[in-house]
Amino acid sequence: MAGLTVKVKKQKDLKREVKVSVPASVVEAKKMQRFEQIAKTAKLPGFRPGKAPINIIQSQYGNQVNQEILSDVLESSYAEAITEKELKPAGPPEVSIDQFVDGSDFKYTANIEIFPEFELKGLDKIKLERPSATVKQSDINEMVENLQKQRGEWKSVERNATDTDQLLIDFKGTLDGEVFEGGSAEDFVMQLGGGQMLPEFEEALKDSKPNDEKDFEVTFPEEYHQPDLSGKTANFNVKVKEVRELTLAEVTEDFVKGFGIESGKYDDLVKEISDSMEKEKDVKIKEQVRIGLMNYLREKNQIKIPEVMVRNEATSMQKDWMKRSGVEDESKAPELENFNQIATERVHLGLLVNELVLSREMKLDEERVKTKLGEITNAYPNGDEIKKMYEQTPELMDQLRSMVMEDQVVDWLIDKTTFKDKDIEFKELINNQA
Repeated sequence: MAGLTVKVKKQKDLKREVKVSVPASVVEAKKMQRFEQIAKTAKLPGFRPGKAPINIIQSQYGNQVNQEILSDVLESSYAEAITEKELKPAGPPEVSIDQFVDGSDFKYTANIEIFPEFELKGLDKIKLERPSATVKQSDINEMVENLQKQRGEWKSVERNATDTDQLLIDFKGTLDGEVFEGGSAEDFVMQLGGGQMLPEFEEALKDSKPNDEKDFEVTFPEEYHQPDLSGKTANFNVKVKEVRELTLAEVTEDFVKGFGIESGKYDDLVKEISDSMEKEKDVKIKEQVRIGLMNYLREKNQIKIPEVMVRNEATSMQKDWMKRSGVEDESKAPELENFNQIATERVHLGLLVNELVLSREMKLDEERVKTKLGEITNAYPNGDEIKKMYEQTPELMDQLRSMVMEDQVVDWLIDKTTFKDKDIEFKELINNQA
């Protein structure tokens, strides 16, 4: 664009102020070109189609053309400006119009944030601790017992309740003497120690026995999911009808067959459990290594992070939370600030991974994309339909490619890493949420 003037002023961190001036001649030429296009087809009273004088066209369509040319020139000049100054915006600009009047240069200011420029550090001497675990017979026995509990039977007992028992209760809650919605039930089955009810409610019923009747108060937490109850204290009357204890299912041939072991043999069940736990162990170790490497990468490469990217990621996370929670009203969703820390970590890691891919000229392995797609879709009964949905949805395929690219990055980092194995218990490994 002839005569374009661009001035860039560095602001705090990654922020840049870009002042752009477009010559009046360029703007006026584009306006006239647009007026002439309209004149060819315009239908105005007193004139045949396409025969209205240009001054009449300007009078009738001036505001419309001004808006069109403003948008057009702004878009094209901004693209040229950032190219000329070799800027790499991390998000859309915040634009303020400084001047847009007939006969004068068009001037505006674009405030942007640019991507950080950096070289990755710490890739030559990576050392990482890696968990190592063995599936022991005691782990297998505990799993068998869990299966027995799943198929067990709850039986009524005449004794005081313990932390692992069930209670069959009737309860009624009131606020200021009035029954409130969701505060009453009959023949309600409550699992002690399972976090099913508020802690105060459960605490009041510990050590209770059949036919006990108890009255107590419960204060709802400030963040309770029912806003009309948040922070309020309710009175509860509870009648304990039964105390039930779990009787473990007996390990029989039918019990074993119930878990898909056609032979019905206990040894075959144990082998199946052992194989499954070994696979779970390997997946967990791989995940711990991935997390460890990503954390290492972030720790060794502290960089400036564009605020606009964090804001966009936090907004995306908030919308995802709303979708999963069935919330449509944005005012009822957690504030964006609640997502900022994780959003910052994600953006930080994304920038580092992208730089590693570019600087090491990594290429996406399309065969791994196909394999990954198969792993995901084969987990569904209607795998073919899910596969088709993925292939026809660009967003899903982009997510899949990003997952595979990250896997390739992790593999590259693993090849550069010296590991020190740390022995831990299988249960500790599986329960580790890091």
